[in-house]
Amino acid sequence: MLILLKNYKKILIILSFPYLYLLFVLVAPTNLAVTAPGGLTPVQSAIVIEDVDFLDNFNTVYVYSYHPITAFQSFVLSGDRTMNVKPMTERESDTSWKDDFRAGQISKIVSLKTSLIKAYELANLEDSSIEIDYEYRGLYIYYRPSRLSELEIGDIIVEVNGNSYENYTHQEFRQLAYLDTIRYKAMRIVNDVETFFYFEYTKTDEDQYMIFYPNYEILSAFPSFDFPGVNSIVGGPSGGMIQTLSIYASLLKLNIGNLKIAGTGTIEIDGTIGRIGGITQKMYTGIYQKVDVFFIPLSHFTEIPDLNYPYQIIVVNTIEEAVEALHELINE
Repeated sequence: MLILLKNYKKILIILSFPYLYLLFVLVAPTNLAVTAPGGLTPVQSAIVIEDVDFLDNFNTVYVYSYHPITAFQSFVLSGDRTMNVKPMTERESDTSWKDDFRAGQISKIVSLKTSLIKAYELANLEDSSIEIDYEYRGLYIYYRPSRLSELEIGDIIVEVNGNSYENYTHQEFRQLAYLDTIRYKAMRIVNDVETFFYFEYTKTDEDQYMIFYPNYEILSAFPSFDFPGVNSIVGGPSGGMIQTLSIYASLLKLNIGNLKIAGTGTIEIDGTIGRIGGITQKMYTGIYQKVDVFFIPLSHFTEIPDLNYPYQIIVVNTIEEAVEALHELINE
């Protein structure tokens, strides 16, 4: 047997090449990522408000994102127009799955808090008993170059070069944090214990810029609230607009009828509806889930695919426009 193998060694090696190539195509990662249609998450699964029955009309939209994919996966998925196969960004290439999950949880809790604040403020215009009080308390770290292992996703920046967040708006304080040479004072919370530490950083040409999210602390609210869905595996900030509409409508006990409402768009503290990822895949999700109405940010309107959608598309730039459109819907 050994003699036979020795005699045919060269042939066996040559014949093994196609199999090795096939194995490589099937399992070797590329620099590509994919975004695919996902599903809907009812808003009431993420938020509970005392003595308020959440309307079941409102749903946020999630998509499936995966990176890196293999060459075989790229070949199969590229022919499907509902999928988005694209090169990984430098930030995606520099982010571990663990950090990616942490970032999604940070953006989700910030989105939930901002949605609650804006919904209470808007509902207060109709019912003065609905109140909320909050403060700005620094910057969550959403992304930092992975080489900066001393910093963790979720750490909170409270000082930049000796300047405290207390003396600045979020936009002003975030701008300070983008200096190329910097000294942060950060807070890390583990098991409800706060630990403060300093970190000095000089940006290199290879580093991607850090990404920060605002840390809003809600001091009081009537009616009171809780976020039971904050620890779910679905993360990200793109549910902000629909969360805000859902909280607003539920607080005021609006009659939405049987409308199945979904949509996507971030929410800022000034009411601006911001851009999100995977707009095409989210709109396909709306088709598959048979929604009646789909809200999208104005900034994405020219990017949506040219299809005959079975639902009504509502395009807005601010949460005030979204609330106005909601009232028009229920008064038709």
